[in-house]
Amino acid sequence: MSEHQSIDESVGPIGGQALLEGVMMRRGGSWGAAVRRQDGTIATTSRTLPEGLDGWRKLPLIRGVVALGETAALGTKATLWAARERGDEEGDGYSTGGLALTVAIALLAVFGIFGLLPAVVVKAAGVTDPLAFSVIEGLIRLAILVGYLALLGRSPQVKRVFAYHGAEHMTIHAFEHRVPLTPEGIRHFDRRHPRCGTAFLLVVVLVTIFAHALVGHPSWGVLVASRVLGLPIVAGVAYEAIKFAGRHQHQPIGRILMAPGSWLQTITTNEPDDDMIEVAVAALEATLAAEPLADPVPILAPAGGTR
Repeated sequence: MSEHQSIDESVGPIGGQALLEGVMMRRGGSWGAAVRRQDGTIATTSRTLPEGLDGWRKLPLIRGVVALGETAALGTKATLWAARERGDEEGDGYSTGGLALTVAIALLAVFGIFGLLPAVVVKAAGVTDPLAFSVIEGLIRLAILVGYLALLGRSPQVKRVFAYHGAEHMTIHAFEHRVPLTPEGIRHFDRRHPRCGTAFLLVVVLVTIFAHALVGHPSWGVLVASRVLGLPIVAGVAYEAIKFAGRHQHQPIGRILMAPGSWLQTITTNEPDDDMIEVAVAALEATLAAEPLADPVPILAPAGGTR
């Protein structure tokens, strides 16, 4: 797709995530998901979000933290739903308890290994210069992130999830540019997207370098408080940067902001096949159908199955 073609701002921002053999998407107060069943057919579901958080979703910085919480909750719901539709929730770690344990471990990893461990290592090494402390800490955090994603991507199952991740991005690109949602039209677009969660994580790393430099060489108490309690604040700033880059992705400032995240997405996205793109389109259509005033989208008929 040519770089000069602009985004239709009226479509509104769309986010999502890849599932095992499926995709979940969200726009505004609605979300939908689609998954490929083992018999080859596509199952879809859609919901609307509670209105109680509408005010918080509009506040700069705060909305980033709210979005992260909602994304984790929606991802858990969509994962459980997809497992039930595929018939593989039994014995594969897809029970409610099993998934809750997974989420708890993930939170521990984010706040402990990703948030706190790099600073502990640098302080234990005796680095006292504030700038050097922050830069080395950021580099360690970046190495943890990239190393984890690269190792994760070696799994054949995860490779397929990364391909669905690419299908999600390409489909969102096509919808934002008002291109017919067919595999031929969607394949013109990049599998990377500036609003990707992977890009968000990398922006978090970059923001922490500047934010923690302001803290200087902290005591152990300040170090723990700033790296754990300060993580939501850093996440809020990173979220605003990602939104800004998404709105200006075809302008120089947007390209600069999204460049590091685009590089990292070469690890977390793979080229999808047409069946994966079909599932991503089904997830988008389900999301739009859940809106009070559904946005008409070209229908892509499933190949060999019903939805």
